[in-house]
Amino acid sequence: MTSVKVRLYTYRATCSGTYPLVFQVIQHRVKKVIFSSYHLPAECFDKKSGHVVSRRSHKLKDCDEINSQIDGICKKLQLTIDILERRESEYGASDVVDLYKSFKESCRVKAYMEKLTVQFEQEQKYATLNSYKSTLHRIQKFSGKKELLFSDITPRWLNNFITWLKKSGVKDNTVNFYCRVLRATYNRAHREGIEGAISDSPFEAVTFGTVKTAKRAIDGEAIKRIAHAKVKNDRHMELARDLFLFSFYSRGMPFIDMACLRYKDIIGDAIYYNRHKTGQPMRVKLVPQINNLIEKYRNKGKYILPILHVCDRGLYSQYRTELRKFNNSLKMLSSALDLKVPLTSYVSRHSWATLAHNDGAPLSVISQSLGHTSEKITDTYLKALDPVIVDSLNEQMSFKYF
Repeated sequence: MTSVKVRLYTYRATCSGTYPLVFQVIQHRVKKVIFSSYHLPAECFDKKSGHVVSRRSHKLKDCDEINSQIDGICKKLQLTIDILERRESEYGASDVVDLYKSFKESCRVKAYMEKLTVQFEQEQKYATLNSYKSTLHRIQKFSGKKELLFSDITPRWLNNFITWLKKSGVKDNTVNFYCRVLRATYNRAHREGIEGAISDSPFEAVTFGTVKTAKRAIDGEAIKRIAHAKVKNDRHMELARDLFLFSFYSRGMPFIDMACLRYKDIIGDAIYYNRHKTGQPMRVKLVPQINNLIEKYRNKGKYILPILHVCDRGLYSQYRTELRKFNNSLKMLSSALDLKVPLTSYVSRHSWATLAHNDGAPLSVISQSLGHTSEKITDTYLKALDPVIVDSLNEQMSFKYF
């Protein structure tokens, strides 16, 4: 049984005869102390109730405020104990104090998001890490010098943040992206019992979704032109071309997953890996086109493709640098081939999904092939169908029922 008691720390008297107000966390006769910012004379503290009282000898003007603070801290400490109890594992008084102090720090949005980014980097979830870093950067620019707390995030604050982003020239889908990352952060903080992240989420009062974007897929003829492009005289463009094709032939494998592919992920006639974004296990059969690219770039390191070169340190910054190089080289390749849709790291994935859909593959199969957690996500890939296909279908229907 763990208890919390409010006491005056009589071992540390000040020159004026006051004592620090402390909170004792006691479990199995082990006591841990949390110091408050208050110092009080012994006459003004009621040990039985654990509250401050005003005496004739010492009149305190802010008794109600101090008692409110005492009640709030006791409530937070009890919440911390409840969280540890739910974990169903052994803990001590020091664990309660450590977790409480971490929660106290984490009520600041910046500190909490930075803690998450460290976790994402350790887990090598680089895409998620970048999403949180870019969102935090925007939040800090909007908030200025003011330290944002979770309790500051209200429907009004969110609407002001959205308005500021749009006035800054941020596109609607990017605005929605920042809001989704912040909502995920807020919900996670609430689940962890962070102060200020309440169950009545402010995001429920704010509407944001996805705006239809320009077409990202290219047709089969463009894929063939890329595969046979003469790029031998440009090493960077050649690598970008090969990585684009590797992604396409592996069912639209994202760049981050390609970067982290290791030789030990090849088992038999397939590659086995977990998607960095969702953690979903994936299996890709080694078709001849993939095998050719693996052999072309075979090396003595642990990574299959020449993207990451440092084994353990600096992987995130290296990934960001290589992704930027990849997209710049794809832009040059698009220009060289005079493609109607500019190539990016996403185009191979969207193209695979669209071409599979055009060939009659069911939505459920495409969704599983891409490693999506929901068919709704896959549906957004396919909404911008090639107008030629729609026109052709309409002509068939017109002649059929004429």
